Amino acid sequence: AKPFAIKFYQSKQWRSARAEALRRDHYTCCDCYDRATEVHHIIELTAENIHDNSIALNIDNLESLCWHCHDKRTKGCSDVISGYVFDESGQVVPSQRNT
Repeated sequence: AKPFAIKFYQSKQWRSARAEALRRDHYTCCDCYDRATEVHHIIELTAENIHDNSIALNIDNLESLCWHCHDKRTKGCSDVISGYVFDESGQVVPSQRNT
C-alpha cells in the first residue's frame, strides 16, 4: 500500500468492504476466474479521494482479483481492457463477472 493508504487498509471499514466484495464475487477473480485474494478499487484510490466513501468504500467501486491480475492492473500492464478476459483458447471475451 502507498504510505497515505496504510492506515485506511488497516481500518475496520475497509476490512468489512473488502470481505463484502470477496463474498459478492464468490472469491473469484473478475478477470481470470482464479481464486481471488485481492480487492481492487476500480476508480483508483488516491490521497485526494481516500476520505470519499463513495470511492474508498463503495462496493460498486470494488472488484475481486487474484494476486496476478491485481499486480497487472496496479502496474498498468493489463493484457486486455477492463471488462474482458482471455478464455481457455486465448481469445478475448467479455468478462462474466459473478454478481
